[in-house]
Amino acid sequence: MSSFPKISDFEAARARLAPHLPVTPVSKALSLSEELGRDVFLKWDNKLRTGSFKERGALNFLLSMEKKSLAQGVCTASAGNHALGLSFHAQRLGVPCHIVMPSSAPIVKSQSCRAFGAEIIFRPTFQDCLEHAQELARERGYTYVPPFDHEWIVHGQGVAGLELMEQLPDFDSVVIPVGGGGYAAGVASAIKAKRPGVFILGVCSEWALEVRRDPKAHQGAIPPMTIADGIAVKTIGAVTGPILERRVDQIVGVSEWAIARAIIALLEHEHVVVEGAGAAGLAALLGGLLPEQCKKTVVMICGSNIDSNLLSRLIEHDMAEKGRLLRATITLPDRPGMLHAISGIIAKEGANILQVTHDRSYAKIPGHVEITVLMEVRDRSHAEDVIKALVKAGLPTEEV
Repeated sequence: MSSFPKISDFEAARARLAPHLPVTPVSKALSLSEELGRDVFLKWDNKLRTGSFKERGALNFLLSMEKKSLAQGVCTASAGNHALGLSFHAQRLGVPCHIVMPSSAPIVKSQSCRAFGAEIIFRPTFQDCLEHAQELARERGYTYVPPFDHEWIVHGQGVAGLELMEQLPDFDSVVIPVGGGGYAAGVASAIKAKRPGVFILGVCSEWALEVRRDPKAHQGAIPPMTIADGIAVKTIGAVTGPILERRVDQIVGVSEWAIARAIIALLEHEHVVVEGAGAAGLAALLGGLLPEQCKKTVVMICGSNIDSNLLSRLIEHDMAEKGRLLRATITLPDRPGMLHAISGIIAKEGANILQVTHDRSYAKIPGHVEITVLMEVRDRSHAEDVIKALVKAGLPTEEV
């Protein structure tokens, strides 16, 4: 990028996108505002067709290309949301599209890209994907569409900032996820051009910060996963990096636990399913990482493409953390009717059995069986009542 983006760049991108994309809504998060003691607003950038803000940048890139290049086709390397946005709009515009995805990409994202007509190619790592996509561009004449590191991408993403300033005229801060930086660079530049006093807080995952400090950190035989795959970017872009340094006031990291809790908070408070990257901004807010002087803040909710199996595990883990799940091992004589007996005690106490596992081989008492029961309970106090009832019936019971 020869110079930093100007407000006219974002206005031109908005005019380009307006016939194709709706304005995403903003709403006040009432319960979260009460809990946090500040006015919290949510910009629902997960409400575009593919469930992610990425559509703006991808479509702006396509609409900025020459017709001859469009006819030859486009390709990219992406773990998901950029691939979704590019494949969807390439299909709409009749442009051949080729996506190279890492093998670990969420199934929901790869299936959706295929449904949008894109050719999907898998490679082991994102670096492998990047190299293969660029090789396709060289060998077959496709145009490589980068996920974040290009001025057309930044200009498209910045349209969200223009929308926000018209929707909410007096906010004092914005919390926005940062992966490769295209979203944060665009939104921060658009807002700072008109309201330089607005505080911009960028949020990375600790997973990404760790690998940026030490590129070998995640190169073991079984590399650690992150639930925020949408911002699991190992390197800030060469185009976006200088913009972030100048336009984003502070960048912080949030843990996997914090992101998981934010996903559940949005589900409980706003009744909305959000992916890990989309919840990272709220994770920072819930973690007290926004300066106290910021009293009217907007959290950018940037994506909803979470794998349903992962979401299910996060819900179960949250229930356990809040004392709404009880796992107990009960030792009882190995004879008919005993399972019926303990299920009756549990039912009488108002708990709900979710799972039962028998273990005869390793029971501590000969002739006995150990039964591990996973139960849904109201809270910790209720869990203690269930255990007391089982013990009172003469059944040794241990919480596990």
